[in-house]
Amino acid sequence: MKSILIISHSEDYHVEKAIEVLKSKNSNYFLLELDQFPKSYLIKQSVGNNEFSTTLENIHTGQNINFSNIGSIWLRKPANFSYLVSDMEQSIEQFSNQETEHALFSALYGINCFWVSHPKYLRASMWKGEQLQRALTLGFKIPDTIISNDPNEIRSFFLKHKKVVYKVMSDPVITSQKMQSQGVATTLIDENMLNDSDSLRLLPNQFQAYIEKAYELRVTIIAGKVFAAKLDSQLHPESQVDCRNLNVQVPMSAYQLPEEIEQACLEFVNSYQLTYSALDLIVTPQGEYVFLENNPNGQYRFVEENVPELKITKSLIEALEEACK
Repeated sequence: MKSILIISHSEDYHVEKAIEVLKSKNSNYFLLELDQFPKSYLIKQSVGNNEFSTTLENIHTGQNINFSNIGSIWLRKPANFSYLVSDMEQSIEQFSNQETEHALFSALYGINCFWVSHPKYLRASMWKGEQLQRALTLGFKIPDTIISNDPNEIRSFFLKHKKVVYKVMSDPVITSQKMQSQGVATTLIDENMLNDSDSLRLLPNQFQAYIEKAYELRVTIIAGKVFAAKLDSQLHPESQVDCRNLNVQVPMSAYQLPEEIEQACLEFVNSYQLTYSALDLIVTPQGEYVFLENNPNGQYRFVEENVPELKITKSLIEALEEACK
């Protein structure tokens, strides 16, 4: 039986739960914590006319893995690399990061195995504007959207739709050495927010026509299996615009998607050749399903904790283990 390679960071509670399951089943796995790499690991990649091999060792645990013995990879979450020297100049750190990334991913890309999901497919599937275009071609309804740094176009969009939200396209958490991590919520904007042309010109931002909601859906897909959860975000004023508000408990429950919506979700994910994805949908008061976005490496534990009958971790582990047989 081959091994599972898990790639994430040292504070990923998704991985903690998965490892509990793997240990209970005596499954073979190796954990690569990117925020400890290469500081806490030794990597050796040998490439010759008659040889291509890579080994990775955790210097603290002594555990090692030969990449030829990897049957599946769970590429869970990225993280910043760390080094034995912690106070590098910025230019040296940038160079070190580039070299480390090349060393690691040139080895990983050489592995022919089952991925959740392959980095080239993850990258291709992450662009929000393209996602909306693709969803539309697959029959989903989508919010009217503008991505722009043209103040006049943004103001015209606002005047047309009256009720508009600003929504981050990348990671909604901002971190820096000068301040604590801050989340950037989906925000309902008003006309006064659009007065500062310099701010609007600074960078392209995404604005969407606000869609009235009956409730929201989180649709998690793993190797063709669909796990849908209903989020009753409209029960609390604090979560009506952005259901990720941590100040309230949004009720969740298992949900049966209409067959045509389930098939559209599967087709969407499969079109990117992803083996995992988490889609966000709105159901309007009129019963229409509206696609919001795809999260190719999205969180799922918050769903499983609130809706334990959706055994997402179990399904994930089963898919990874099956590929190792």
